Amino acid sequence: LMPKWIKISIAIIASLILSFLFSRNLIAPINSLKKAAIKLSAGDLTARAAISVNRKDELGILGRDFNRMADQLAQLISAQKRLLADISHELRSPLTRLKMATGLAQMQASEASQSYLLRIEKEANQLDKMIADVLQVSRLEANSQALSLHKQSLQDIVEHVLNDATFEAKQHNKQLQVSGSAAVTLNCDEALIASALENLLRNAIKYAQHTISLTLKHGDAIYIEICDDGPGVPNNQLSKLCEPFFRQSDARDRVSGGTGLGLAIAKNAIIAHGGSLVLSNKPQGGLCAMVTLPIIKE
Repeated sequence: LMPKWIKISIAIIASLILSFLFSRNLIAPINSLKKAAIKLSAGDLTARAAISVNRKDELGILGRDFNRMADQLAQLISAQKRLLADISHELRSPLTRLKMATGLAQMQASEASQSYLLRIEKEANQLDKMIADVLQVSRLEANSQALSLHKQSLQDIVEHVLNDATFEAKQHNKQLQVSGSAAVTLNCDEALIASALENLLRNAIKYAQHTISLTLKHGDAIYIEICDDGPGVPNNQLSKLCEPFFRQSDARDRVSGGTGLGLAIAKNAIIAHGGSLVLSNKPQGGLCAMVTLPIIKE
């Protein structure tokens, strides 16, 4: 009894509704998998796809396999970090005994043997510092570092770090330029923030050709930019610079690049304070480190 156009309209509307429901049922898990994969690739090991356990089709199987893979990946990385921390902790005792034995040997050794004992002592101190850095990175990554938070003027922290950095730059015949001010209050662990800034400045001094610049700004947050005029880093390696023990092959080898822990400590210390560290290359050459820290709101 209905006109033909009404019949056609009803068929089209019904088809659209069914197509919408069907496509939504397909696209939702795909989008969930995509978001989880992006977060996982960015280092968020807690990212999981929101897939119902009752879903029995191929997308459900794929989502559960992805979540199992993410679980195993998180367990492997956690075990690796725990192993590194445990080994570093166990090395402290024999290293301490080695340093004590070296000190006792120096008291009884002849003058000809003193140079060798001093070399052993130097290497032992370097190993002790490396182990301390590994333990600090492990604690920061595991969020088990106890922060001694106090309200502190960032200007005081920066001035203290700049005293040593300026002297070190002069020793290498390089110039450290400072602009802006940081007369703001920061709720922070002073030693940890100072260590992060010191590592970033030392890294810039090491690879700069002539000039290192430090720029301080504050508005809705604190912005600290540290740049050098060195060779920079390939763009595909920028995201890896803050990984423990990573050194860029040509400019950051074992001789000139240290242990590869300084930037890892700096990044994790800044993240522990609710901030962020972003590394980028300058168009004219050189590496820039942008530190962002939250300000205490009065």
